[in-house]
Amino acid sequence: MDEAQLIGRAKVGDRAAAAALCEMHWRTVYVLMYSRVGDRSEAEDLTQDAFSRLWASFGRFEGRTIGPYLRTIALNLSRNRRRDQGRHPLEPLPDAPPADPGPTVEQVVETAETRRELMAALGQLAPEQREVLTLRLMDGRSVAEVSDIMRRTPEAVRALQYRALQRLRRLLLHSDLAGEG
Repeated sequence: MDEAQLIGRAKVGDRAAAAALCEMHWRTVYVLMYSRVGDRSEAEDLTQDAFSRLWASFGRFEGRTIGPYLRTIALNLSRNRRRDQGRHPLEPLPDAPPADPGPTVEQVVETAETRRELMAALGQLAPEQREVLTLRLMDGRSVAEVSDIMRRTPEAVRALQYRALQRLRRLLLHSDLAGEG
């Protein structure tokens, strides 16, 4: 069953269709929220809130896919959070245990340091730069989708992405990562 059919069934109260839509979009919204707040628990709460708001306004929804609509809800929630709580720098991701017990201690330390460096550099970007990189590179969204979400022209999205990547490159070159390759 395609997404448009699931939406139609969910609108008439089919809970299985609504659950399928949640499963289809949960990870994307969670990754977006986590990239914006840097805290797993808060990202889960914001993701749940995004879906709650989606369902509250679902009767007015007219589209064939909920992805862009849901992302707009999520982005507005994260912007409201930032406005309400003031700006907080991104915190590094906690070190996750290696999935494969094969890497050496040196490799694990190097990976954790690289992750910390990257998260620190991302934390120094302007919020719009972080947002465009998250949408384009982490979520794999097209320029057209990002243009709709960020309410900018495609040319402005491309320019913002270019400046964000250039800034990230400069930040990483001036970090400890510059000596590694």
